[in-house]
Amino acid sequence: MFSISDLLLSALLLINGAAVLNEERFLVKVGWGYDASRTEPQSVKKQIINLLHAVRLLFTIPLILLNVVVILLKLVLG
Repeated sequence: MFSISDLLLSALLLINGAAVLNEERFLVKVGWGYDASRTEPQSVKKQIINLLHAVRLLFTIPLILLNVVVILLKLVLG
């Protein structure tokens, strides 16, 4: 069965995946660049683009610290 720690770890991995997406090399090529979407009307796509931009902008330092804590806990507790 899944535990709360498994769910939190999977959420951390998803946020890490969103944080490492490079806008210039990947997102712009598929039409998900932040600068291009600023003039578009409000849509689900624009909200996802804004979420990805916010994750990269705001969660960089907290994600580094949280990853270090999780790695240390995994090393100590197994």
